[in-house]
This record gives sequence, structure tokens and C-alpha cells, in this order.
Amino acid sequence: MSSRNTEGRFDEQERTNSGNGRKIKMITIRRAQETDLGSIQKVIETAFSDEENKVIMNLAQELSKETTSPSIKSLIAEVDNQVIGYVSYSPIFLKSSSGISGYILAPLAVSPEHQKQGIGSNLIKSGIDMLTKEGVGVLLVYGDPDYYGRFGFKEEIGRLFVPPYPLKYPFGWTGMKLNATATPNTPIKFECVAALSKPDLW
Repeated sequence: MSSRNTEGRFDEQERTNSGNGRKIKMITIRRAQETDLGSIQKVIETAFSDEENKVIMNLAQELSKETTSPSIKSLIAEVDNQVIGYVSYSPIFLKSSSGISGYILAPLAVSPEHQKQGIGSNLIKSGIDMLTKEGVGVLLVYGDPDYYGRFGFKEEIGRLFVPPYPLKYPFGWTGMKLNATATPNTPIKFECVAALSKPDLW
């Protein structure tokens, strides 16, 4: 994981127990560091079912250790120095000379007590901004199309990029253009980082 400093932050307003005033809760979005792994694992453990959390915890650990070019980029959300959310973005490697650069969003996790408060949305938006500024052409995701569709992910973009393994839920594979990148005329296959190169994740 990178050790770069804060990428961005936002304020979330929350009513006090008395209802007579407001308190400001500062939530920070920053690049994850290796020392954050334990806190990230705790978020994942509570955010997913027992069956899923072991798989996702292992994925997060492998992503934190893997070195790639371009690099894997992970973000965390913090409040009061406590990690409450996590997302990772890993590069794809196209089997063509198209010149298109791309990333996959996976996994995304938010502590249950902080869900439905915009934490996941801010992690995604921060990632989109980060990758756009770095000139990345396409961002792909495998998840709920209704949720990710609100950020601009579309099925027609996802169809142009063929994952390395068959999808259990093809309708969940979507993508979005981040820059003025020419999309391929026909679907092209890609490889992903080693941590994601496991059929059971797809």
C-alpha cells in the first residue's frame, strides 16, 4: 500500500443527542499505509458475513503486499483516527495494443455502524477523482449495478472488457470512462493482479 498523505476530506453533520445543536464529525479520506492493514481487516470482518469476510480479508492482505506497475491504490476513511471504510483499486493489463489504461474497484467495505452515511460513496468518488487525475482511462467494477450505476458505471462499457474468468453474475460487471479514452471496437480480454487472479472471486 502507498504511504502518500491525505487525498481529500469532507465534513458530515450529525445531530447531538439533545437535538438542540449539531456537532461536526470530520471524516478523512486518505491513501492507506501498510500499518493500516489491521484496522482494515477489522472493518472487513464486521462488514461481511462469516463466509465472505475471510475471503475479503485475505484479498485485502494480498493487495497490500503485491507490487505492480501501475501500482495498486487503496483508500481508507477515518473518523477520530478510527478506520471506518476501505476501498482498493488495482490495475488491469489488456491483451492488446489499444493503449487504454484501466483499473478495477475491489473490494469496498464500510463498518456497519457507519453504513448509509455516504462513506462508501465518498471512497468511490475519491478514487474516481484520483484515477482521473492520473490519466487512467477506464474503471471497472463487479457488484450491484443499481448501486454503482449512480456513479456512472454502465453495462455497455463493462461488456468491452472481458474478465480473466467466467462471471457468476454477468449483470454485475460494469465500467465507466474516466478520460477521453477511445473504447475498443470489439471486446478485449485483460489480466488482473495476482490477488484477483482467482476464479472464486468472479
